[in-house]
Amino acid sequence: MQTFFCFFLLFSAVFITGGSPRETPQQALNQYIAFLNQSTDEVASRFQQIQTYYTSTSAYQSHIGNQPNLPSSGLLEEYYYRKAIDGNALTEIENQRLKTSAQALWKLITKIDQTTKALETYNRLKDYERDKFKKSNELISNFQLLTDQFSQDKAEFYKQIQRIYRRYQPYRETDAYLFTEKEMEQILVSQQHLLNTLGYYLNEKNRSNWPVELVQQSIVADEKLLSDFGKAKSAIDYPASDMLNSFKTGLQTIQDVKKQAVDDYTFAARQTSSHGNEVYRSLVNHYNNDLLSWQKNFVQYSKSIKQLLDYPKFSLVFRIDPPALTVQKTTQTEPFRNTLPIVFTTNPAVAPASTATFHSLNAYVEFINESLRQMNHLQTLVRDYQSSADHYRESSGNLHGNALTYSHEAYKVPVSEYQLLLLNSQQIPQSYRISINKQAEVLLGMLIEMDKLSIELIDYTTRKQYEQDHLQRSDAILDRYAYLFTAFDQKKEQLYRDVRRIHESYPVKKPITSWNMSGKALLTVLDTDKEILFGVKDYLRGEATQLPETDTLQAEARELIINEYKNLKGLQRFGRSNGLCPYSPYEDIAEHSLRLAEMTQKTKEPTTASIAHSYETFYYFFNNELVYAYNKFSELANVGVLKVVNQPNVFAFRRSTSPITPPLTPTKVTQPDQNPVDDSKPINKHTTVNPAPLSYSSNPKTNTKTLIQHDTVYVNRATIDTLYINRSARQEATLSLTGFAPNNMVLLLDVSASMDSPYKMPLLKKSIKSLLNVLRPEDQISIVVYSGKARVALKPTSGDKAIEITTLIDQLQSNGDTDGDGGIRLAYKLANKSYIRAGNNRIILATDGEFPVGEDVFNLVGESSTQDISLTVFTFGRNEVNGKNLKKLAQSGKGTYSHITTGNANLQLILEAQAKRAP
Repeated sequence: MQTFFCFFLLFSAVFITGGSPRETPQQALNQYIAFLNQSTDEVASRFQQIQTYYTSTSAYQSHIGNQPNLPSSGLLEEYYYRKAIDGNALTEIENQRLKTSAQALWKLITKIDQTTKALETYNRLKDYERDKFKKSNELISNFQLLTDQFSQDKAEFYKQIQRIYRRYQPYRETDAYLFTEKEMEQILVSQQHLLNTLGYYLNEKNRSNWPVELVQQSIVADEKLLSDFGKAKSAIDYPASDMLNSFKTGLQTIQDVKKQAVDDYTFAARQTSSHGNEVYRSLVNHYNNDLLSWQKNFVQYSKSIKQLLDYPKFSLVFRIDPPALTVQKTTQTEPFRNTLPIVFTTNPAVAPASTATFHSLNAYVEFINESLRQMNHLQTLVRDYQSSADHYRESSGNLHGNALTYSHEAYKVPVSEYQLLLLNSQQIPQSYRISINKQAEVLLGMLIEMDKLSIELIDYTTRKQYEQDHLQRSDAILDRYAYLFTAFDQKKEQLYRDVRRIHESYPVKKPITSWNMSGKALLTVLDTDKEILFGVKDYLRGEATQLPETDTLQAEARELIINEYKNLKGLQRFGRSNGLCPYSPYEDIAEHSLRLAEMTQKTKEPTTASIAHSYETFYYFFNNELVYAYNKFSELANVGVLKVVNQPNVFAFRRSTSPITPPLTPTKVTQPDQNPVDDSKPINKHTTVNPAPLSYSSNPKTNTKTLIQHDTVYVNRATIDTLYINRSARQEATLSLTGFAPNNMVLLLDVSASMDSPYKMPLLKKSIKSLLNVLRPEDQISIVVYSGKARVALKPTSGDKAIEITTLIDQLQSNGDTDGDGGIRLAYKLANKSYIRAGNNRIILATDGEFPVGEDVFNLVGESSTQDISLTVFTFGRNEVNGKNLKKLAQSGKGTYSHITTGNANLQLILEAQAKRAP
């Protein structure tokens, strides 16, 4: 009877309240936050209108754009406002205070909306033709003040909500839900503090004092929050507990944005406000639509156990013009601070390295590899500049009206990686940590000096100082670069050796597991590969009279193949198209090591007829086919398989005159009684490694042999006699290749199952056949197809064999999976093999959508573009493909990005064949 009575009371309560349980105070408060979030979206939407309108007016006033356009903003959404103020779960006093604040905020939002609509009316009437945008500027200024006020009032409103929330839900640290809620709040507040130091500037043309140091500090602070977050997860029920992982991933994404923002804050980025604006918008977007969504889901999934509070979105703020900055005069670059590495002896550790220690050691290798990628990019830029400078010198200062120029927009100093490296190095014993951190600091100093030298060179060429000093300072900078590139190579090798010694001082937890056995076998072969590479380098430098013997390498590679199933026993074989299969890198290292041995045996000294230096092939092969595969295996392994370092192209930049190397005096010498060693040599795995400190000579060895550089990488010189036509202008094209350079075109074709569509494969075939109609005997076409595994479908074939090529094209069918990454690598091998001097060397990637692209492939594409091999991307499908990776590939490859339709299929490939005039 008592039970029945309780049910009756509950039913009565539900009936009286309209069929639903009475709203709780927390739910009522969350309705106000929903109103705040909707208001934030409304203001953000109107800001987007203002931003677009401002850009269009600037273009219009500069006579480079059409008349300004400002679409209608629509009506304000009142639903969330009404629902919030109609709540009755709070006390009368609380309700009255919150309603008053909500009404004031709604009034402010209405003013913002009215300001936007006044601007719409002004624009529609074209009153800007009468007052020259005077009223427009006033309305935008008013809009800025109102949005600032909105941001402040919204923050105060939320504090008021929080105070009421804590009366109903006092914080208890022992409560897992409340503890996690506070953890999330700390992270959200941390992001808000950073966002409050940033901002958006409508006038992007002017420079802004972007607070890069504050962003760096935020990275370090959030790394600590990341490591500590989620302590109470085990006490939280599913699915709320799963939101902790998602929230943490959201913060990691924001961390990645900040790290990229720091590294991308290059000299070129500092010239405008665009970089800061892009970072600010990206951070706000991730904060509002990523991090907050997981926090809200956590609150939603927790309500059956604990009534928690949502968090409001961040309100974007802006200014019209950035503060005026004093432009600092470029001064002569100071040398990096050089110190000798502190010698240390490794002692066998008692226990295996922790996961944190292993990741800390791996971070040094990744820092080195990223540094080498940036240095190699700079080497090609400096090499191209040297060619232009030499041409200027040879022409006695007459460049036919073309000034000597230099730029290095894409060069980035990996500051954020170094910063996190130092932070996480606390996991490494101090006796080791001090030495390797000092070495990393020296490497970073060298990269910074390289950056500053380039900035100085930009100022030098912009002011045409070379006309006054006859390239004297230019030669000094190039001499310094020659030294820095060589010294960096030596110093990175010392650091890698020391990191590896530390790693090997820890015992392996289970030596006979498949990951450890196969990893050890692979490293043995890779060490020998490196010895061979260094031996070839010494031979080509003239420092060795013979090429290295390859018998040991061949024997070890054969042993890898023989023991494959024994070493990898228990590891699942997914197949090559999966990307998670440990068999793939294992097999690649074995096969490519045998290939390296063959290449070594066939190596010849460079001659005057060489298109590129012989070492270049080894450089690409070692990094892209061996190191890449081993590091991929390291990423797949669930044990501590330490990554290995790439090697630089030591012949990428050589002084055209005898270099005068600036002295480099160490500021501190540690343990001077140690014997110096040559750290340009690889680790010899057959002996015990306990190296003494590196010797820093002020005059490193220079090559006395005559070595020929690639004659097509001199971009600045090439622009003198090479004409690139506008391939987007159909009316200017002709259906003939007369007067154009001979073509070496590699068609990289996606023949995966997704290409089986009337809008894809048929159009692809149609486009290729149209090109065949105009090909000449001197043109050559190659075809690489990728579906599952990339393969060569057509070796380089003359254009006069159009019938053979047509037959092959007709046989193409769509099936299998996509292996675009492998296809790109294979296409570049083929393009290099069939390279035409002074020709149009071009890869055409044809696909219907995105695919994963490794960073090394992006580097390969970018580096090859400086070697006169371009990459163009054609996309197919009913709708235009908006592929971020594909556009980045085309940009890195200095090619075009086009969507093929029935309207342009007959012409687009012909336009690519007309990309270069005959010399």
